[in-house]
Amino acid sequence: PGDTTDPHQAGMAGDVNLFFNEPDDKSVAEIEIMIAEPRSRRRGLAQEALRLMMAYAAESLGCRRFVAKIGQANVASLGLFRKLGFREFKRVEVFSEVHREL
Repeated sequence: PGDTTDPHQAGMAGDVNLFFNEPDDKSVAEIEIMIAEPRSRRRGLAQEALRLMMAYAAESLGCRRFVAKIGQANVASLGLFRKLGFREFKRVEVFSEVHREL
């Protein structure tokens, strides 16, 4: 059955999602990640999940541009997307968001 003290075997660590918000343009997707299980954070899972999802979206769905909308206070996510090569292109002060793209 496995080691139930390992959070990666005990249940879901989080999720990664794509949203195609432009009905006529499937080359652009909003991407988001959440690692809900605290013991699973800071272990590289988010980076791996994002890389896999982007590779799938590019190869199988024809997606060429990814947009991440990140809360300004979410330092960990801002760093994660920066490390993946996303660059800031917009700030939305009313939502306290930073928009990054790749």
